[in-house]
Amino acid sequence: MKWLLFLLLFIYVDDVVAQPHPVIQINDSLTAHRYEFSALAKWRNTIVLVPQNRRNIIDSIYFIDTVEIAASFNNNAYVKHTAFYIDDFTHVGPRKDSLFINKKVLINNYDGFEAAVVKNDTIFFSLESDTSFCYLIKGIINQNKKTIHILEDTQHIPNTYNINNAGYESLALLPHKNQLLAFFECNKDTVNASAFLFSPSLKTKAKALKWAEPLYFRVTDVYALNDSELIGINRLFTLPNYTGERDDYLKDVDITKVKQQLTNGGTLDYCFDQLIKIIIRKNKLYWQPVAFISLNLLDNYEGIVPFNKGVLMVVDGEPGNVPCKLVYLRL
Repeated sequence: MKWLLFLLLFIYVDDVVAQPHPVIQINDSLTAHRYEFSALAKWRNTIVLVPQNRRNIIDSIYFIDTVEIAASFNNNAYVKHTAFYIDDFTHVGPRKDSLFINKKVLINNYDGFEAAVVKNDTIFFSLESDTSFCYLIKGIINQNKKTIHILEDTQHIPNTYNINNAGYESLALLPHKNQLLAFFECNKDTVNASAFLFSPSLKTKAKALKWAEPLYFRVTDVYALNDSELIGINRLFTLPNYTGERDDYLKDVDITKVKQQLTNGGTLDYCFDQLIKIIIRKNKLYWQPVAFISLNLLDNYEGIVPFNKGVLMVVDGEPGNVPCKLVYLRL
């Protein structure tokens, strides 16, 4: 009987992982490619959408009421958003690609907002920079003024792999430990790959968490369910005429083991998206697959938050000039 129950459970879990999960698109007016959304977060009763703010200077963060999102499932109506202006950035340089924060802190050649998380009325961002890699910054959300006031506190995140256009794309808040946790995109071994814990003050030394097992494809965003469990997006990006990212991420690793991570039974020649759970246990990071989502090139999911009986995710409109979209996936 025990073996029969185990077999039935195995068949059920295997089916959940192997079959693509359908998504519901949330209708809104934030679909223009120029937004290039890179993160989702939660604040009070709203979902926060964060544009990358790199090639297209969009100094606003967008908030959508969760009640409207839930209602849209039934009536397919458009949901309204509210823009909060970031009031303490000055774009400088010939290409406007460096930032002055409060006209005091300079971040040269920044490559965009990559991650965000909110604690009370404080929002934290991960910024990529070509010259000094990644920074954590924070701001105060002002509901009355509809602004985000960026503070001078910044903290440099230690470098990991030297991979082009890779950085700390995931940022989570461990609620009861009151710690920020930043994940690098590439985590292909247990020696060099690390996530880093930070104090919300951004004034203390970061603590590294090592992986107990490799995670071979990109981590594009995570959300902490509690102090020891997170849900995240795991994506393989590749094209027949562009394999550079895939090859960088999988350099010097056992391809046989990599293929075992393709829970849909696919190949390394196609894009692949899945949800994963990340577990923190005895200062080590473990992971397991939750749901296979897509093989679609255009499903570049860059943000995730839990919602109702599933998750909300956002597609950033890359690669190419395609619409951004906010979707709901029931688990």
